[in-house]
Amino acid sequence: MDCFSFHTEHNHALASPMSTRFIRSHRTKTKVQKDLMDVLDDSGIRPSKIASILSHESGGLGNLNMTEHDIFNYLSRKRQKQLEKGDAQIMLDYFRGCQSKNPGFFYAIQTDIDGCLANCFWADARSRMAYKHFGDVVTFDPTYLTNKYRMPFVPFAGVNHHFQSILFGCALLWDETEETFIWLLKTWLKAMYGCSPNTIITDQDGAITNAIAKVLPNTTHHFCMWHIEKKFPETLSHVYHRNEDFKKEFNSCIHNTLTPDEFENSWTRVIQKYNLQGNSWLEKIYSIREKWVPAFLHNTFCAGMSTTQRSESLNKYFKDYVNASTPVSKFVLKYEEALDDRYNKEREENFKTMNSKPVMKTLYPMEAEASLIYTRKLFRIFQDELIHAQECVASRVDVNDGLKVYKVHGFNKEKPMYMVTFDASQNAAVCNCHKFEFMGILCRHILAIFIKKKVFSLPSQYIIRRWTKDAKKNDNSSIIQNETDDKLSESSTLWFNSVMLHSLGLSEKATRSSKHYDLAIRGIKNLCDELDTLAIDIVNEGKKPASIDDSRMLEDDNVLYSGTTLRDPVHVISKGRPPSLRKKSSVEESSKKSKTCSSCNRKGHTKRTCEKHQPNFESKSISTSQIVDVTQD
Repeated sequence: MDCFSFHTEHNHALASPMSTRFIRSHRTKTKVQKDLMDVLDDSGIRPSKIASILSHESGGLGNLNMTEHDIFNYLSRKRQKQLEKGDAQIMLDYFRGCQSKNPGFFYAIQTDIDGCLANCFWADARSRMAYKHFGDVVTFDPTYLTNKYRMPFVPFAGVNHHFQSILFGCALLWDETEETFIWLLKTWLKAMYGCSPNTIITDQDGAITNAIAKVLPNTTHHFCMWHIEKKFPETLSHVYHRNEDFKKEFNSCIHNTLTPDEFENSWTRVIQKYNLQGNSWLEKIYSIREKWVPAFLHNTFCAGMSTTQRSESLNKYFKDYVNASTPVSKFVLKYEEALDDRYNKEREENFKTMNSKPVMKTLYPMEAEASLIYTRKLFRIFQDELIHAQECVASRVDVNDGLKVYKVHGFNKEKPMYMVTFDASQNAAVCNCHKFEFMGILCRHILAIFIKKKVFSLPSQYIIRRWTKDAKKNDNSSIIQNETDDKLSESSTLWFNSVMLHSLGLSEKATRSSKHYDLAIRGIKNLCDELDTLAIDIVNEGKKPASIDDSRMLEDDNVLYSGTTLRDPVHVISKGRPPSLRKKSSVEESSKKSKTCSSCNRKGHTKRTCEKHQPNFESKSISTSQIVDVTQD
């Protein structure tokens, strides 16, 4: 009896098969499981999801010989080991590695006086090549936070000939001051060989606006309409939700007015009807109406963009892969994956455009012509306008100096009414909707007049090259657009860069099929043999040939040499639930009631978020004079 009592007091009950995974000695990880966890972690899958996948792969939770906490610890130790060298230093080494493999890779870094990372920008050769073809309209949005340092991520984005979002480089910034944006824009402009875009679209931020005015004085600057319209329900809540007709009339004032005069009259009517005189926020956005109201923007080519949606869509892509604890060294790798994904989608659309025929839906010859000229996506947009042109009614209302003016509207719809001016001598027309000027595709109203006047062939002046199949084809002009022939004749480095970037275009075409590849390789071999036999001019005989190292040009003596260590920026610690990855823009913040800090008595923040209470506060405050530039191309 005593023996039995001793046995029951000092021995545990046997664990069930479902519980053995909680015993420390039973918790092991096989190589296969480790490899799978590494792959899933590199793909941006969170530990809880990884546990679910491993459970499913093992045939059930009971067969999984580890816990979710074990998975978290394994991944945490792995990341700590990877960052032993330093997060910023790993990123810098990665940039140097990219440049050694491809001299077209460009990066620039600013550090503070302590050698900590402050701002960085990078763009690979593909992005710089894409800018050559599609850099007429650019958007960028700095309201996205992607890493444990709370550094805003700024992607420069545009749209290609398939109407897809493309990247023109990106940056991680220390702050959002005017000085930082000036550095960013100058650096980006240098990476794009000094070629300014025709139009740039950003959110309404004073620092960005001033920086663009100084660095890009000849570029048309538009504000993102979405950021402004988003505040209507909140800022005008006292009238927005009480009057059912206000929302309809206000939106019609903004979107359905075709000319500035129409907008002005409509705006005044709405303001007076709903007693909104003296509303400071409305007065503010009205004062900048030329930068965001469609009636003022339709005459400017924007490739169909009126918002920073292209940048926002790229931000959403990264949201699945990064969070508030993501190190910047890992983020730059995700950027590379995003870039690869974008170009794979472009190659897919190229294949569809070149190897399939669209379905014709009308009998007009211009539809068949357009199918041979435009990419598939742009053809569908044109086709849709042509189909709807058949639903329009056109009648002549005036003749002025040989130009005939028509009013165009839908069947049984007197409004909206559009005015089209037609020049029969040149088969040219202008519509007051200005779709062609804004997007580069003819509107249904002009097409209705063409049909009426029996203009069945698409006039060449209405074919914009950037939307065609040949947008990136047979362009032998120098990619280095800012350099004269004299400078090119004197610089082996510029020769090297120019040939290298042209070679990138060749590589893209050479990988379309095995036939393309074989032809390219034969041509390259023949060209190399011919270059080997070519005599060197006496003038250039003593000139050192360009090498990869020679193509890395630094502007000043503040250089991060190979033996120098780049220190990590300050880790911003936040309490509670991780903050949203998206920051509020200035327009979104402007309508909020200003808060006063009980510690420093300054407005705009609380004691919990006061900079004085952040760790290493002194080292976070840097000025322009404390910044060191490192630019490599």
